Amino acid sequence: MLVAGVALGVGLVPRLNAFTGPDFREGLVTPERPLSLDPLVGADVVAVHDVGHLLYRSLLRLDSSAYPQPDLASSYAVDQTGVTYTVELARGQRWSDGRAITVADVLGTLAFAQSRQAVDQRLSGALAGVRAAAQGDGGIVFTLSSPRASFAASLTQLPILPLGELTPKRIAALPTQAAVPMPTSGPYRVQSSDAIALELVANQYAHVKPKLGRLELRLYSAFADAATAFSKAEVDAVLTTTPAERWRLLRGSAASAHDIATFRFVDIIFNERVFGLDDPVVRQAIGAALERRSIVDGGSTRAAGVIEADAISRGLPWIATADPPVTASVTSARTALDADGWREPPDRGARVRNGASLSYTLLVPNTPPLSDVAAAVAKQVQGIGVEIKVDVVPAQTFLAQDIDPASFQMALGDWDPGPDPDVSSFWRSNAQPPLGLYVSGGPVDPFLDQALDELATLATRSGRVAAASSVAAHLVADAPAEFLYTPTVSFVMRGPLRAAMVPAVGGSSARYEEVASWQRS
Repeated sequence: MLVAGVALGVGLVPRLNAFTGPDFREGLVTPERPLSLDPLVGADVVAVHDVGHLLYRSLLRLDSSAYPQPDLASSYAVDQTGVTYTVELARGQRWSDGRAITVADVLGTLAFAQSRQAVDQRLSGALAGVRAAAQGDGGIVFTLSSPRASFAASLTQLPILPLGELTPKRIAALPTQAAVPMPTSGPYRVQSSDAIALELVANQYAHVKPKLGRLELRLYSAFADAATAFSKAEVDAVLTTTPAERWRLLRGSAASAHDIATFRFVDIIFNERVFGLDDPVVRQAIGAALERRSIVDGGSTRAAGVIEADAISRGLPWIATADPPVTASVTSARTALDADGWREPPDRGARVRNGASLSYTLLVPNTPPLSDVAAAVAKQVQGIGVEIKVDVVPAQTFLAQDIDPASFQMALGDWDPGPDPDVSSFWRSNAQPPLGLYVSGGPVDPFLDQALDELATLATRSGRVAAASSVAAHLVADAPAEFLYTPTVSFVMRGPLRAAMVPAVGGSSARYEEVASWQRS
C-alpha cells in the first residue's frame, strides 16, 4: 500500500529468482486476480477475507467452539451495561518488519474500517457508531451506542493493520488497492503476488512460527480449473463449497475432506398471510414430515451440512441448543392434520378444508444445491397430503423481488447471520424489510421478541445460552420457518502434509486456524 509515495512494506523481501518451491500449494478460486493484499478493502471477496487470516491477527479470535477469545489481546471485559468493552493489548508483539504492534495500530485500523474505503458492509455496520480510545499503557476502550453482545464476535472479524503511524486524514486517503504488501502479524508474510499466484513465507516475528516455511496459493478464476490442477497434483488442496465440488475432488483419489460447519442456516420460510400456512398446525406438520438426514447426505447432488431444527447455526457449538430430530414423524404429522380438519381426498392428493387445498409454490434461488433440497422437501411432504411446486428463480432477484416484498407462499433460502448467535434481524417482529428479513407476517410474539433482545444484549455467556434456548423454543411453537441444516464447506487435501489440523467449525477461513502446526511428512 502506498501513502504519499511511501510504501507500507518496509523490510519485505522481493521475489526470489531461484525460488526453491513451496512446502504446500493450494488452488484458490477467486474472481480477483491478483488478490487484494488489504483484507478490509477486498473483504467482499471470500478468498481475500480467508487469506487475511494467514497474514493478520485480530484482537480476538474464535476458539474451537466459535466463542471469542483473546488473540492480539491479552484479555477483554464487558461492563454491566454492555456498552463498554475494555481490551488489553498483549505486550511484545511485532509486525513482520520488526516494529511493535501498538494501540495506535488498533485505533488506526478502526478508523479505516469505519471509512468509505472499507467495503465489508457487515463489518462496517457492526462498527458503526463505535468510539475507541487508548487507556493506560496498552488498553483500548470501545464505547458502543447501545448494548450489543455481538461486538466481541465482530472484533474477531477485524484484522488489525499497521496503520498506527498515520494520521486520521492520511488513513481516510488510503488507496483502495494495495500497491505493495503491508507488514503482517499472522504466521506468514507476502513474498510476491501476481495474477498467477500468491507466495507466502514464514513471518519470523509471528506469535507461533509456522513449521511450513513457504506456501503458494495458485489463483484460478473457476473451480473447474482448480479441480484439474488438483487431479494433476499441481496443487495439494482446494476448498469446495458444494457437494458436487467435494465429490469431484474425492472421486478416484487418495484425498481426504476436512468438513467445516459455517455460520449459515438453510430454512423454509412460510408466508403466514397465505391461507393454510396461517395455521400453525400445518406449518408444524410440514416440519414433522421432513427427513433432514436424507436431505443432508453429503452426496454429489444433495446438501452437505449438519442438520439443525432451530435458528442457531450448528457452526456455533458454544451456544447450540438440543440436538434436532434425525427422523421424520409422518404418522404424527398426518394425525395432526386430520384432527385439524384437513381432509385427504380419495386420490391421495392435496388435503382440503373449506374448499381450500394445501397446495403451494416453493420459491428457491438457482444456487446449488438448493434446488435439489427443494425437490427433496416437496417429495417428502407429499406423503402427508401437502403438494408443493418448486419454482427456481434467479439468485440475483430472489431477495429483492420475492422475499422483501413477501410475494411468495413458501421460500427456501441459505442465510448467513455471521459468527454470533444474534438472529434478531431474521425473527424480531420489527425487523421487516428494509430493516431486517422478518417476512413471515405472523402475529407478534412479545415473548420471542424479549428472548431475542436478551440474546442480542446480554453480556454473559450463560445468559446468552439461556436466551438462545428460549428463542429456539418460541420459534418451534410459532413455526414461522422450518430449519433444515447448517451448510458446510470442505477443505480437500492430499500430498505432503501430516498433522494438518482443520477445525470442524468456523467457515472457510477456519481452514487456516491451525496452519502454524502443519508440517510435511
